[in-house]
Amino acid sequence: MATDSTGPATLKLRPGSKALIREINEALVLNVVRARGPVARSTIAAQTGLSPATITGISAKLVEAGLLVETQTQRDTGGRPARLLDLGDDRVLAAGVRLSSSEASAVLVNLRGEVVATGQAPLASTSPDLAAEAIVQAVDAAAAGRASATLLGVGVAISGVVDHAEGIVRHSGALGWETVPFQAQLAEMLDAPVVIDSYANSLTLGLLLFDRSLDGRDLLVFSVATSLGASVVVGGHIHRGFNGSAGGFAHSRVDVGDGMARPCHCGATDCLECWGSRWGIEQELKRRKVSIAELGREPADEVLAAGALQLGKAMANAAKIFGPEQVVLAFAPEMNLPGLTTRTEGAFRRQYDPHYTAAPHIEVTVAAPSALASGAAYVLLAQLFTANLSGQHSNGAASRR
Repeated sequence: MATDSTGPATLKLRPGSKALIREINEALVLNVVRARGPVARSTIAAQTGLSPATITGISAKLVEAGLLVETQTQRDTGGRPARLLDLGDDRVLAAGVRLSSSEASAVLVNLRGEVVATGQAPLASTSPDLAAEAIVQAVDAAAAGRASATLLGVGVAISGVVDHAEGIVRHSGALGWETVPFQAQLAEMLDAPVVIDSYANSLTLGLLLFDRSLDGRDLLVFSVATSLGASVVVGGHIHRGFNGSAGGFAHSRVDVGDGMARPCHCGATDCLECWGSRWGIEQELKRRKVSIAELGREPADEVLAAGALQLGKAMANAAKIFGPEQVVLAFAPEMNLPGLTTRTEGAFRRQYDPHYTAAPHIEVTVAAPSALASGAAYVLLAQLFTANLSGQHSNGAASRR
């Protein structure tokens, strides 16, 4: 935003501002249809403030592209019946991939967010080159039989610290990566637009995009899996912070004063990751010479209890600073352990007792791997419903058949 001393802030448009205006108007129309469809053109005009003629022109273009379809007829009191608009069918799809240390799991979703196909490919190793090859194989497997569809692009959910804007994986303990420009590398192999994001942000977009009850809400979403992650939602939109650093609570420091430093894969010691993630719990069990199969029994139960306590405290401290309406604790299936989930929630609640303000609403859920893959695809869908005002675009071509 550009400002001067005599008036309010004004938007400084990038070169080619007419194209930007068209992009904004198309996003406005698509977003109304997403939220209210099937919907009449007159309603879209009223919601967006665009003229009926502009709506007619934009909707015709979007119908031709397969992004919108005309559906049932609405009968008014006078004049000819109006055709309603809804999001397109399966002519336009987005791919989402959950990348783990062992496999790439892909889904194809339509514009309504519905999964229409899946595909998987194993990882021979976690090197970026082989990971990219596995993603291509998984997407191709999901896209088999969908050759007539237009692929908007590929979104990838990665465990770790991900700079979404720059397309760089800053750190991933699960993959052993440091400063990997993975978006550009993958885009070259796919010849398609690519976006990458963290597990937590991908999961959160899955919650935000098609759940109207979360519109305009302030949320904190915590992901507890192989690694830890968090997503900060302000007014219904993910807040990424400076250099995409918002939500990086995994490497906040824990000091319990026992003199037993726990080394973290990031190079520091006593990070929260060492206490509450799957990786951290496994490392502590190894140190104690206890099998992972003994989780839920002593002495492994002591490790879970300590992890739950530190997780609950850290989550509550973050919530007290931010003051969200709702907190979501999302545990991966392998972390859905009563000794961890219920104790983490309990530790969170105890941090508000006594306190001058009530605890936010807490939702504890188990996040299936498919939810992360779908959420990665939703990162691409979200770009359809929100105009790109920065002038930055994802790498790759416009579409892939």
